[in-house]
Amino acid sequence: MPTLRNVALTAPYMHDGRFATLEEVVEHYNGRLHRSQTLDPNLAKHPESGLGLSADDKAALVAFLKTLTDEQLVTTVNPVHQFSQTQ
Repeated sequence: MPTLRNVALTAPYMHDGRFATLEEVVEHYNGRLHRSQTLDPNLAKHPESGLGLSADDKAALVAFLKTLTDEQLVTTVNPVHQFSQTQ
């Protein structure tokens, strides 16, 4: 299962890399849904008009996703070694 850890550092987004920012991804899912056989059931339960997030909600979602980033873990040569040294 994929993780959202360090999602702010993994651009471009989507299977084809069409979005450069998390804001673009959130806007995509907030917009009109295109029903298809491959639409995730978690999205299919929402109205075709999209998620209906306000500007504040979208900004809060992006801010939350960015909190999942651990710059120290990314820049550490051997994170397992670092954690074993601190315990």
